Amino acid sequence: MEQKYLCIVARRAQSTYALMKDTCASHADIEVVLDRRHGQRRRLSVPTRADRRGRERRFHKIDVVLRQLGWILVERKADTES
Repeated sequence: MEQKYLCIVARRAQSTYALMKDTCASHADIEVVLDRRHGQRRRLSVPTRADRRGRERRFHKIDVVLRQLGWILVERKADTES
């Protein structure tokens, strides 16, 4: 199975997004997307019985690199492919 990648570009970096789209256009295994996240999803601090997730889904290294560099290339997992 061929590996697929996501190039995630920070929303503030529109020129970088356009450049990455052009640069990666010939690579079928790379999809370039703007970061769609808008902050923490959990807004209420109401305690729940148990957190069923084994870990936080957002990977904080990605957040740091997006803030510093404006883009990041990550491996696309099989369960997120369309």
